[in-house]
Amino acid sequence: MSTTGGGYRRVAVFGAGGTNIGHHVVKALASKPDLFTVEIIARKSSKSTFPTGVTVRYVDDDLPHQQLVEALTGQDALVSAIGYGAIELEKPLIEAAIEAKVKRFLPSEYGLNNTNPIARKLCPVFNAKGEIIEYLKTKESTGLSWTAVPNGMWLDWTLDPAIAFADINVQTHTAKLWENGNHKLSFSTLPWAAEGIAQILLTPEETANKVVPIHGFEASQNDLLSALQRLQNVTYQISHFDLKTGVEQAQTSWVQNKDIQSALWLVKAGFFTAGNGSNFVREGTVQVGNEFLNLPPLDFNEIVEKAVKQWAERL
Repeated sequence: MSTTGGGYRRVAVFGAGGTNIGHHVVKALASKPDLFTVEIIARKSSKSTFPTGVTVRYVDDDLPHQQLVEALTGQDALVSAIGYGAIELEKPLIEAAIEAKVKRFLPSEYGLNNTNPIARKLCPVFNAKGEIIEYLKTKESTGLSWTAVPNGMWLDWTLDPAIAFADINVQTHTAKLWENGNHKLSFSTLPWAAEGIAQILLTPEETANKVVPIHGFEASQNDLLSALQRLQNVTYQISHFDLKTGVEQAQTSWVQNKDIQSALWLVKAGFFTAGNGSNFVREGTVQVGNEFLNLPPLDFNEIVEKAVKQWAERL
C-alpha cells in the first residue's frame, strides 16, 4: 500500500452516532494516533455517546454554512456517514468543505457502486447516492476531491436478529429467499470496512475522484443458511419473494408515498439479485481497492460463528 504524500491525516467524521459505519470509522482512525487526528462533527440535538478522547464539534441542527466551515477548517478530509434518509444534507457539507479547503470528501456510500445505472433505476436510495457523486464531480475544479467506498453488505450487522437485513433471522430460524438465494454478493464487516476507509485516506493519489469498492468475500443467502443450520443444528423455515411483483409494488409505493419501507425493500433487491453490481468482483466495472490496499483476509465461517455466539449470549 502506497502512502504517497503522507495521506490525509486530519479527518472529520459526520454521522458517527450509533454503532454503524461512522462509529467504526472513528474507532479505526483513533486507534492509529500516529497516523490520524480524528474529530467528530455532530448536530447539537444529538444524544449519541462518542468514543472517549475524540473531540466533538457541535453545530446547529440546520447545519449553518459558517458553523460547518469553522468546524472543518484545518481538516484534510471529511468522511460522511449520513443515513439514507438524509443524503441531501451532504450538499451543504460539500459546500462548507470547499470553503474550508478540505482536500477529500468521502460520501455516504458503503453499499453498492451507486454509479451503476441499473441499480440507480431500481432503487431511490441508490439513485440519491449516485446524484451526490455526480454533484461531487462538478466540484472537482474547486480542489475538493472525492472517493466513494462501496463495501458490500456488513455481515456482522445483518446477522443481528433485530436487523436481519439478509432476510435470515438467527433467532426465529426463518429465511426468505431472493431468486432462490443463489446470488453471491460482496460482504464485509463494519470494523473491516472502517479499516479500508482508513487505508484509503492514506492513499490519496490512487483513490482521487474514484469509486473504490472493497470486497471482503462473496456469499449467497444459501451460503449463510447452510452455515447457520450447521452451527445452530436446526432446519430453517424457508419462503420466497415474488421478485417481479414486489419490485413493481415497491417502486409504485415509493412514487406515491415516498415511504422508507419500500425504499429499503428495493435496497435489498439490489443486493440479493444479479445484475445490480452487488458483487464487486463478478459484476464490477471498476478496480477493486483490495488490489492496492493491504486489507486483512476475512473468514466467512468465523464471522457467522461469532455472530451466532453473540446472539446466543444475549438470550
